[in-house]
Amino acid sequence: MVTWLEMPLRSSGAQPSLRAKYDVGNAVVMLSETTAYVALADPKAANELLQHPDVQRLTANNLKTIQPGGPLSWEALERQAEALNHRGVGRGPVGLGDLISSLTRKARIHECSGCARRRRGLNRIPVWGWWRSQKLTPQPDGSP
Repeated sequence: MVTWLEMPLRSSGAQPSLRAKYDVGNAVVMLSETTAYVALADPKAANELLQHPDVQRLTANNLKTIQPGGPLSWEALERQAEALNHRGVGRGPVGLGDLISSLTRKARIHECSGCARRRRGLNRIPVWGWWRSQKLTPQPDGSP
């Protein structure tokens, strides 16, 4: 689940810069003239940012009133935020379904519910990082 936050831009002198006021980590950021809209798939990071008094959580109704800048919709931006949360070393193997989904996204083919079901099924076939899912058990001589 993606959490949308609204925060002011970082100000340096008289003019605001084109950066969010706080460090957002792995997030998708949409900028307006005075505000940064941040999509986070990590609930812990979202809760830490919500501790600041000038950061607010956006609801689905709030997002309907705001026009995203650029050609992407809010849903497409949410998918990007979720993908950011799933990347990284040590997160497990990459399945065939995720690989195909990544290629079709780059070709601008949208994923329907049937595609999502197929992706989950194909993810049972690891194509990269399969060694991450194997548990290392120490041998009596101390080698892994």
